[in-house]
Amino acid sequence: MISREFVLELLQKKQDSSGGYTGDDIIEIAAILEVTPRGLRRRLNNWINTDNDFQQFIYLGKKKPPITLFEFFKIEQGLESNPIQVKKGMYEDIQEERRTRDQEPLAKTTFYRCVNQKILSMYCSEKYNWFKAKKIPFPEDYSLDKNRESLQTIFTFSDLKTYGGANIDAICQRLSKAKEVFSIYNVDADRYYPEILSRCKFLQKLLGSIPPNQQLEAQAKLIFEMQAAYIIRCKDLLIGELIHEVGRSKQSDNASRQTVENQLRTTALESIRKDLKQMDESGKIDPHIIKKHANVLIDEEILARIELLRKHSYTYRSILKYLNDFTNNMTSGVKFQRKEARTIYQLATGEMTWDNLNEQGKRSIARKTDLMKAIDLENSDIVPLIAINRLIDYIRKGKITFDESYYFQDIGERLRNVDLSLEDCHLTPEILDQFIDGTYQINGFPTFDIPTTEIEASDDDIPTTWTDLSDILKEILTYIRSSNPTWFKEHEELFKKQTDGLFWIEYSEDEFAQRLYDSIGFLGRNFRYRDSEEFYHLKYFIQRYLSAATLKLELGFIHRCIEQLSNKKIECVVIDTMGIDARIKSILSDYHGRYHTIGFADLRAVSIDMTPIYSGVCRSTDSEAMNIVEVIDEVKEICGDNVSIYTGNGHTTTKISAGMAFLSHGVIAGGRIHYEPTWNLEDSAISRLKNNILLLNKVGKLLRDEPELGRVMAMRKYVYVGKLNVRKMLDDLGYLILKTVSKMDFPIDDICNAVERSNNLKKKARIVEGSRTRVEPDEAELLLKSGELILCIVGLYHLLKGWNGHGSPINLSDVRLIRPA
Repeated sequence: MISREFVLELLQKKQDSSGGYTGDDIIEIAAILEVTPRGLRRRLNNWINTDNDFQQFIYLGKKKPPITLFEFFKIEQGLESNPIQVKKGMYEDIQEERRTRDQEPLAKTTFYRCVNQKILSMYCSEKYNWFKAKKIPFPEDYSLDKNRESLQTIFTFSDLKTYGGANIDAICQRLSKAKEVFSIYNVDADRYYPEILSRCKFLQKLLGSIPPNQQLEAQAKLIFEMQAAYIIRCKDLLIGELIHEVGRSKQSDNASRQTVENQLRTTALESIRKDLKQMDESGKIDPHIIKKHANVLIDEEILARIELLRKHSYTYRSILKYLNDFTNNMTSGVKFQRKEARTIYQLATGEMTWDNLNEQGKRSIARKTDLMKAIDLENSDIVPLIAINRLIDYIRKGKITFDESYYFQDIGERLRNVDLSLEDCHLTPEILDQFIDGTYQINGFPTFDIPTTEIEASDDDIPTTWTDLSDILKEILTYIRSSNPTWFKEHEELFKKQTDGLFWIEYSEDEFAQRLYDSIGFLGRNFRYRDSEEFYHLKYFIQRYLSAATLKLELGFIHRCIEQLSNKKIECVVIDTMGIDARIKSILSDYHGRYHTIGFADLRAVSIDMTPIYSGVCRSTDSEAMNIVEVIDEVKEICGDNVSIYTGNGHTTTKISAGMAFLSHGVIAGGRIHYEPTWNLEDSAISRLKNNILLLNKVGKLLRDEPELGRVMAMRKYVYVGKLNVRKMLDDLGYLILKTVSKMDFPIDDICNAVERSNNLKKKARIVEGSRTRVEPDEAELLLKSGELILCIVGLYHLLKGWNGHGSPINLSDVRLIRPA
């Protein structure tokens, strides 16, 4: 008797393990059932034809193939995503799976024969298959040497700055040349930018680590990605500089407005005195003169504005010319989100004149009745200048968006395509009602962790013993690896992901670990390669293997160890910035108004007890609030989901940052609020929030998947989905959150004082060259993150030794960072 259930169970096991069954499997099952293989085959054929449960099974042939169906599908999937990836990675993954199933290892010759056959069948060639996989037409006359050289001559931000600031003409020409070179691929750069974005800073280093005559396909792929990324970044830079140019004109106007108005008033006063003197000398009162001075047609304030607009006429018209040049007269890759934006452009170019506008249209342009009257009095030449000014304002605020741009893209289009599930939703109708009523419960604030004394002892206190940082690094490295058995495996997986499988770690675990911690010590103390012979051998390792993601992964390992030793989970983080001096001639360097530095800002996140968690580079003109989503995303990745609140000063906690932090990660903004949120939202605003909870959760999902979009959202005033301004709804939700938070008593002053002490400690770690960073911002992130790692490593070392010294264990008072010569 052949048991249907027994045969079904055995075939299901074969299907799960091998992707199907073979003739040998039929013989094996027949022997177990004590029947003939022929009889079992006849019964099985009958079941396959009549029983749905048996129709799922796949017959693989008489003998078991050397590669299972699942392994074949895995190879096919890997080659479809990246046919030029290192095949060793796929091979070792298959071997690892076979070991876990106690199966025989797969022969290398069999694997590579299968891979080569599959590549030929999929792409019909052995060269430049990555471009075919991504549906990019590969140029027939492609020159690898010329394209690699173009990264130094065309696709670079060098020489784009003059003494007076950014050279907009040079930026425009560079962008035009870059687009001309990139046109050989016949694709749009923005199509590939989102997947390049997270690896953008790593690509240059990765390419630099490849000798020119090796891995030609990998070089071509990296060059393409860097060229595509440059076009997007350069276009964003150009638009940003046009906005800054208008801003500088407004600054100049504001500085000289009072002087111009006073000059006009002086001229008017002299005219009045002159006419009065003439009437006095003639002995007659002229009513026409009195009427002329009593009824001035245009006030001095309006006259001053007209004069200042004309003063900047060349600047404004140059800005319009640049816009028209790279957008083909605003017809290529430009979206006018509102009808009035197009009208403004037509006024700027002269397609529409002042006389074509009705009364309402004139009022919307001039915004002041006196200015309308002045324009009607033969001053219509200033209308295009006002329109250009307004056009740039619309670009800055989001009423005009660009396709080949990241910071000025149409986010509304992205929101329409977000797929949402219940697990993605932090905002529910019940939670929204609690925010509206002010009854939302915020987790208690761990005030007992705030340091109330200096983190370190006085500089005059000499420790009883000194410990070299190099010795600390070695001991902590050993402890981290022993506490995390998968340490090297996770670094391998990350490197594979970062390089898209193009490279494989060529070091043993011991060699990789030693070089990693030597590099952290080197970068974290702000050294140069020439500072010591022991640093020379690190250059290749840092170039090929070290990225911000690598340091973030290591910070996660260290934090888990600190958490286990201290038995404390991080629930609240403090966010602050430090101004960093850098290369002044870089086009990407900015003046920091609060710190009076020229370079960029070190955006930091630390726990309440001042344990470092995050460090990143942001523009000096950015506030912490603009980058809050990126910060919280990385904090949660390192510390886990226990983090539920962040705090900081007034430039950290704003309506938009509160809304984005909650929707993306469920984190409450609990910092200093620079105004008293006492008023209630209008009924229409509350109604909009209640009717669009799904859309708000889509915003959160998009920000969580792509944290860099948080800065884009914060820069805008308008993000439209249909006729709905989503950006305004984020502000309204953020206001409700801040209003709830304002009822709590947070010790913000104590926190801010403690954070400044932590900032000072990091400066000590980076004391070489007075903590001045001499590299570009893309490289600077490695130095800043390494500085945080040094502080955490020292803190973990002190915890292991049983810290009983002054202040926090994150303390450099007994650590010799540099051995004196």
